[in-house]
Amino acid sequence: MKHYNIFLLFALITLATACEDPIDVELDSAEPQLVVDAWLDNISNRQVIRLSETIPYFQAEFTPGLENAQVSVMSGSGDVFVFEHESDGNYALELAQGESLGPVGETFTLNIEIGNERYSSSTSIFRVPQIDSLTQEFRVNEAFTNDGIYCQVFARDFVGLGDTYWIKTFKNGQYLNRPFELNIAYDAGFDSGGEVDGFVFIYPIRDLINEVDDDGIPTPYEPGDEIRVEVHSISNSAFAFLEIMRDQLQNSSNTIFAEPLANTRGNIIHETGDDTVLGVFNISAISVSERIIE
Repeated sequence: MKHYNIFLLFALITLATACEDPIDVELDSAEPQLVVDAWLDNISNRQVIRLSETIPYFQAEFTPGLENAQVSVMSGSGDVFVFEHESDGNYALELAQGESLGPVGETFTLNIEIGNERYSSSTSIFRVPQIDSLTQEFRVNEAFTNDGIYCQVFARDFVGLGDTYWIKTFKNGQYLNRPFELNIAYDAGFDSGGEVDGFVFIYPIRDLINEVDDDGIPTPYEPGDEIRVEVHSISNSAFAFLEIMRDQLQNSSNTIFAEPLANTRGNIIHETGDDTVLGVFNISAISVSERIIE
């Protein structure tokens, strides 16, 4: 029996030591890919498009910006907006006070030239519902939350399948951008399969305007906090991009069921070749509501 106990102890020590051995993962190298970050809207005076290139997975750095491009956006009515390079791949357009890229229903084409290579994408400004109300309530004894003040946003989706939205929340001027705070809607629900058309945004979409901690647990607002909620209209292709991105950002919570990460393709076309381009071109109409927590 003593020999058996010694052998078992030795086996456990060996197993524990083996679990601590580092594993080096070899990834195949790949050519850098162009990334286009062109999320615009029809209310801001300052619009920015960022061009960058991908970097290796384990290279913990910011992606390098491209500084030698020609970038413009042309409306369906013939207006051309030229974006001037500032720094680090950021190309900016400064609009005059009260000026806009265009109204709801207008179509646009993004044109990018980098040397002899040309890239393009098309989109429209889609309709966005007005926010009916932004409410607060004090909640107690709810599972996985602390007692305190929580908010909800109420807006009614338009009748007609296929409207897609990105709901953004700002707390005291700070955009809530943790993975579990990414809030998108297809009509009034989560995706096209839900067919929740013409309704008020369903729960928990209307509840995903509360800040969460690093573990995804909602944290309450305090009296005096300012909350601002924006509903952005987005194209179906932009929604598909964000849907995949959301799933990948939250992938770690799936534990053993997590899927391998992969670059998320967008709606940018390489006109002079067949290279895969990453990123999205979208122009949003926006509705806004804000309040001070009491």
